[in-house]
Amino acid sequence: MEKKKLIINSALCDTRSVTEEILNSYESIEINAAIILASGKSKELLSRYHVTVNMSDMIEANEDVEVSVQNGHYVISKGTIMSKPTILMVNGSLQIEKDAEEALKTFVSIHVNGSVTYPSGLQNKLPPIKVNGSTNTYPSDAICLKNKLLMDKAFIIKAKNARYYVKNKVIIADETLDVATLVKKGTSFITDRAIIAEALLEDGVQLFEDRTDILVIPEGYRYIQGGKLNELMVNQYGNKLYIDGDLIITSDSESALNKLVGIRVKGSILIYDNLINKLLNLDAEYNDIKKIKGNILADKGTLKISKKMLTDSDDGLTIMDCGIVKLDAEIFPSEIEEKLQFIDCGVVSCSTDQRGVIELVSEDVGLISDKGIGGLESLVEDEDSPNLYQKNTQVINAASYKM
Repeated sequence: MEKKKLIINSALCDTRSVTEEILNSYESIEINAAIILASGKSKELLSRYHVTVNMSDMIEANEDVEVSVQNGHYVISKGTIMSKPTILMVNGSLQIEKDAEEALKTFVSIHVNGSVTYPSGLQNKLPPIKVNGSTNTYPSDAICLKNKLLMDKAFIIKAKNARYYVKNKVIIADETLDVATLVKKGTSFITDRAIIAEALLEDGVQLFEDRTDILVIPEGYRYIQGGKLNELMVNQYGNKLYIDGDLIITSDSESALNKLVGIRVKGSILIYDNLINKLLNLDAEYNDIKKIKGNILADKGTLKISKKMLTDSDDGLTIMDCGIVKLDAEIFPSEIEEKLQFIDCGVVSCSTDQRGVIELVSEDVGLISDKGIGGLESLVEDEDSPNLYQKNTQVINAASYKM
């Protein structure tokens, strides 16, 4: 029987248990992974066979070491004690609490794609740690809260004579809050940024260190987080808005835009091209403006754009923050230019005829490919689409895979 080729596409590929029998059963093996786990024995075996490895990092560990992969927010606390020596991999954010010293001893190493936060007292007590992202430390005597604090009356009642660490920002937007009580208690904050209503500014600034960046919500403006402008937003918060983040104004936002008097946007305004003149007539402050086409499709892991989707969308589509986007080959380049836009996407897969115009309508796209995108392509193919690989090729797509 003819041997197959094996292609493995994974974030983590564990080769420590691989055997000669497995390696010899394939004509060739290609491993595409962010991290390869290997033992001394498996490294020697892989080198003797037709194995091609494309990786960002290799970790060598014995076979008895456990691997824990955590996605999102993960906390190591006093009770996070592993039953076996463990390699921890976090895709997201890792928080290490100040009482976690004994728990840390059960980890062989820690690898973080994202951010890690820990008290300064643990600096010399961490296992080997590699971070692709940001590392944040705070004084061990401070109380660590979440990345963002939107202050309310309950917090003021519970607050202590203590320092609080808030990684990103503290927001004091409600003008009715008794901020003076916090000052009397001796409460203070360690944070990068504070957003304070103008009426509370005099007392509010006393809660923060000199290094904290202070932003002021002008009197008469209401604080909201970034989002899409709509009627509900204006009806709930009024016609003067302080936007903490990006503001999206699509073709569906026109009636809400007509009701606004002023906006302060601490980010970008993404706006439907035909509404820009209305925006310029407002009392508006913003970092920059990005023109968009029609409505937005966002935050999709994989997305296939069919010709019918464009036909049904009179104003066009803006594709944002999507991982893998596959275009129907039947979509004409002229339709792409008129009705499509790509912002902050990982991969856009298209035909050769489409590629040139996609480059013109794209911003911050990692890869525009007219040659397929390896094993990932199969994630957005229809069941009746032709296989991108030869028939004698076995393809494995997985977040993690053990050989």
